Amino acid sequence: MSAQRTGSASVSVSPSYPRDREADVVLRDGSTVHVRPVRGDDEAQIREFLEGLSPESIGFRFFGAPDLNWVTAWSVDVDYADRFALVAVSGATPAIIAHAAYIRTGDDKAEVAFLVADAWQGHGIATILLAHLAAIAEPLGITTFTAEVLPHNHKMIEVFRESGFSPRSSRAWSTPSTRKRR
Repeated sequence: MSAQRTGSASVSVSPSYPRDREADVVLRDGSTVHVRPVRGDDEAQIREFLEGLSPESIGFRFFGAPDLNWVTAWSVDVDYADRFALVAVSGATPAIIAHAAYIRTGDDKAEVAFLVADAWQGHGIATILLAHLAAIAEPLGITTFTAEVLPHNHKMIEVFRESGFSPRSSRAWSTPSTRKRR
């Protein structure tokens, strides 16, 4: 482990931490946020981010009310190859305002998921994070992203439609006993 100085705080960073994937990005309204890979020491900030979300946002992402301890641990469980996650941070004391991740599900496929703080939805953050994840995944052989999106989650469906990629949709039905545990 090495230490990285961020503002007035020093944080631990794994030697494999992909510092080259950090970027300041401009949003639709002209404001900027900092996008960076998730770090293991982000747990407390991610938990705070999750606790600040509306039940609707949590429900759209997890199809219900998940165990936040599990979600927090899942959110920082990355290897920077087959499991990669990004956060968007903003503010004088940087706070996480979005989380995006992919998990490889096959040789050239990965499932992708996004969660954006309620006050920041509609600013283009998910679209930016999708583009960043695609740029990260391609050199690793991942050419297709899949996502499970509720049919009434119009904001996320629009992100995929506006992404510049070729989205396809399908309907799959399952009973509660056959659904994946999230």
